[in-house]
Amino acid sequence: MATLSVGKTAPAFSLCGIDGKSYALNASGARLTLAAFFKTTCPVCALAWLYIEKIYQTYKDAGLDVWGVSQHERDASEKFASKYGSTFPILIDADWRVSKQYDPEVVPTLFLIDADNKIVERVVSFDKAGLNRISDTIAARLGVGASIIARDDDGNPPFRPG
Repeated sequence: MATLSVGKTAPAFSLCGIDGKSYALNASGARLTLAAFFKTTCPVCALAWLYIEKIYQTYKDAGLDVWGVSQHERDASEKFASKYGSTFPILIDADWRVSKQYDPEVVPTLFLIDADNKIVERVVSFDKAGLNRISDTIAARLGVGASIIARDDDGNPPFRPG
């Protein structure tokens, strides 16, 4: 199987969050969902997390859901979320049931999914240009002003492989 690409249909899924709630793709009424696949032991995921949180804070009131899809158990996922200040839902995919369907080659991999379950953007690894591109796409699709998510001069590299 290959990682799902832009233009493909995103498989529907439902996962339980660390908050005990169930989350199903496109069941909340959000116009877009950003699913960020990650591992709690991944240093590149930790690097990307601040930027993913910034995307969430910037667009959550405009119609964007952001979900962290953890490939680890609940306890490790809760610790990661607490350590990196996640305010968006963290979903548990410890059996990789959903990860196998999306098949990210590396983590982090972000999939931006529209209300028709189409993948409209994808970012692999830590990629500042990709994070800013996803921000532009979210803003355009939600009809709001775009924000720069990853500045060149913020002290982090422009790209780091996962």
